[in-house]
Amino acid sequence: MPFDLSADLDETAIPRLLKEILRAELVRIVAESQDPLLDAEARLTELNLECDALLKDAQSKSFAACEYAILSACDRLDFARPSVVPFPLGRGVTVLLKSLKAVERDVIETFADPLILAEPLLARHGLTVTDGRIPDLLRISDALEAALPGKSSEMVRKLTTTARIVIEFEGDLPLDRLPDHIDGILTRISRLPKHHGRSHGMNPNNRVPKIKKKQEEIAEADAHDQAQYAALTARNDLSVGQKRAELAGRLTPRVTLTNLERHLDRLHDILRSAASRKNYQGPTKLKTYPQLALLMKDDFKERRRENPLYLRVTLPKLRLRWSNERLVRLLSSPVYRGCWSDKRRSKPGRMVFRDAIYWVPLILLTMGTRVKEVLHLTRRDLLRRDGVHCLRLCWSAEQEGKTPSAQRIVPIPQVLLDLGLVDWIRSIEGGPSALLFPEIVSANADSPEDIFTKRFHTVRRGLGILHQNEDLYALRKTLSSALWRGGVSISDRQMIIGHASDTTIGAHYTDADMKSLKELLDRADHAIVVTNNTAHRHPIIAGCNLVSGTMASVEVRLDDKGDLGAFRVVSDDTGAQVLAIALVRNELPKNPRWKNLQVVTEAQAAEMAADLCGEFHLSPPEEQTMQMAWEHLMALASDSSEAKLKSASE
Repeated sequence: MPFDLSADLDETAIPRLLKEILRAELVRIVAESQDPLLDAEARLTELNLECDALLKDAQSKSFAACEYAILSACDRLDFARPSVVPFPLGRGVTVLLKSLKAVERDVIETFADPLILAEPLLARHGLTVTDGRIPDLLRISDALEAALPGKSSEMVRKLTTTARIVIEFEGDLPLDRLPDHIDGILTRISRLPKHHGRSHGMNPNNRVPKIKKKQEEIAEADAHDQAQYAALTARNDLSVGQKRAELAGRLTPRVTLTNLERHLDRLHDILRSAASRKNYQGPTKLKTYPQLALLMKDDFKERRRENPLYLRVTLPKLRLRWSNERLVRLLSSPVYRGCWSDKRRSKPGRMVFRDAIYWVPLILLTMGTRVKEVLHLTRRDLLRRDGVHCLRLCWSAEQEGKTPSAQRIVPIPQVLLDLGLVDWIRSIEGGPSALLFPEIVSANADSPEDIFTKRFHTVRRGLGILHQNEDLYALRKTLSSALWRGGVSISDRQMIIGHASDTTIGAHYTDADMKSLKELLDRADHAIVVTNNTAHRHPIIAGCNLVSGTMASVEVRLDDKGDLGAFRVVSDDTGAQVLAIALVRNELPKNPRWKNLQVVTEAQAAEMAADLCGEFHLSPPEEQTMQMAWEHLMALASDSSEAKLKSASE
């Protein structure tokens, strides 16, 4: 191999290559010292020749005698093979190999322990021998194997997923090389779609799932996003601020920073397991959370320099309470007032199906239960205590709760009594053990909540009430907010929804007075109107009075500064435009081509918007930047509009 002072191998690689050569050579020497068939005389002759070759090549600075050891170590450590040998590496390997051959000669001639003879070399290169065993060269797959024993099935799945992602991106790296690659690994993981691994096709012939590689999922997401960037870049009528606001709803959501932190945690777990169980001697912490956040920030800046419209959309789950508008749309929907069929719940019709889709959202909203707790209920879980009908939660093995405080008895609130929940449970056939919602549990007994969540997601999509942060599980938070508005203390709210509580009543929930607990639950006023219906022969929800006035949506256009430049109001019932306004001296490239557009001052626009609040319930845009721009405009309305704005917020 030629020698050149202009080395193409990173200097930081040299000590790791020397350490690996030492490790591999000692493993060979130990193995051969225990081989009864070793020809000692022949091997001593070979050692003399090899030492002469090392000295000769070192003097000529060709390092040819080191070539095999260097290339083999590069391959094992996943370093690119150098085209030239840096002088420090060539000299270091020569010195090391000469020392090792001296050790091997002494082992053959004196039958000494090679590990004792090599102690100075081991100390110099930071290699530790434990229990007389030279550490193995461990790869990610080896460390994963060490990390899995004793873990829960869920953690096994998560650790395996993280390891497989890293191996797909960078190969089955030696653990010593993981710190060199971690920035690239985390940056590539950050490009994964939020729902990666969940969408795949089925072969119609043999039903074998087609699993996409992570690289394919990233490429598809990038191609989709590139098309969105191109489409909005071509729009000359939109400001940069408006383009970014619209892109926020069009681009593929990627994994969140929290998700990246979890992947980093799992890599640390894998490394710690390798250290404790497989004598791994490298670093067990690759990066801190602040360093990860800085890495993502730097990546964002670089991509923004390349593309001024670049956004990293993540849609982290915030779990907000449901807005009044979405609650009204749900509770006044065909699900509760009459739908077309069992499979078409969002289309108006004459049929009401009182099953899981009907009852579970109502129970979550009014009783604060978890989805799984409700889906596993049986007829025997209906109780009457203190003269109050109650539901017993998490009382059997299959109903095991998330926390010890999840096992509780909850009084049924008045609105569910008025809707006939108790009579419906009484009518279920099959004895006390009969499930309330067998259509869900039978589909997936282990995770019925997954089945129900998907089915309810379809219904919400059909009703137009899908929202990232207002999902099925957020109905519990909606109840907590309603209880807070009703004056219920935080400890009692935690007790009702099954969180740990330090209060006596929380610690002994099942001994509490059910009448008092029911009174607390009934303070949560969801403004549900229940009426008897002769056609259906059971009570139905006639409406929900959480909002007043005709519901209307606000569309906003942002200018180049991110401020409101124009807006219009559209009736949700008819789709007709109610009002269209553009601000004078706005920084929009062009005013929107809306019908009957009026150009007015900011103060006039605020007053005109406030005047609508007496007749319409205005729903602001969901995109945060546009929502805040609208809320700022509403804040500019004069004091004389306060009453209108107050009624709109209520």
